[in-house]
Formats: sequence, C-alpha cells, structure tokens
Amino acid sequence: MKNLNYQKEQYRGTIKQIMKVRGLRTISLANYNAWKGNKPGSNGIHSLKLDLQDGYLNIYQYQTNGRGNLVCGQAVQDAPASLYESAYKQVMNIISDEHSIPYRVRKNILVRLAR
Repeated sequence: MKNLNYQKEQYRGTIKQIMKVRGLRTISLANYNAWKGNKPGSNGIHSLKLDLQDGYLNIYQYQTNGRGNLVCGQAVQDAPASLYESAYKQVMNIISDEHSIPYRVRKNILVRLAR
C-alpha cells in the first residue's frame, strides 16, 4: 500500500475547497507577486489551476522562454508537500490582502470560472 502524505493532502484539499467555494479556476501567484512588488519566481510557483475535467489541483512553476523571461511552465507532476505548503501560505496572503488589491488587478489574480 502506498504511504500517503496527509499533510500534502490537507494543504491541497484546503486550497481546492477555497477555489470551489469561491468559484475560481485559477489563482495567479505571479500576478499577485507583481502587484506586491516581490521578485518573480521568489517561491517558484507561477499559478494554481483547478482542472475542471478531473477536479485535480495543478501547480505550475516558472520556466524561461526563448528571450530569458519567466513564463508559466508545465504542471508539476507529484509535487512535494513543501510546494503545497508554500502555495497554501501564498493563497492565505492573497486572501488577507484581497480587499486592498484593486479590482482590475484582483480579477487577474483570482480568476473566476465564468470569464
């Protein structure tokens, strides 16, 4: 039997629940860090996306494009618990700052399902 990491499941489940209750398909940590003035890729996570087909929460990391710019890369396969913990902390920061983020910026950070 495969040993489950319950801490990883707890973080992933909490983020999924927040996204489902609020009707979000994507949380862009890149846009939040840009608004906050943080260095891009400071935590290595570009965005979190809920796959509508299977309900799985995917974490996307940064990758560099041909010009050396940081862009969204591929989904991380079998992400460790530490990556989910980092994502969880960032999501909690976004939620706490949500009311001070201007609407035009906020809608690109917390992307709704019907857009």
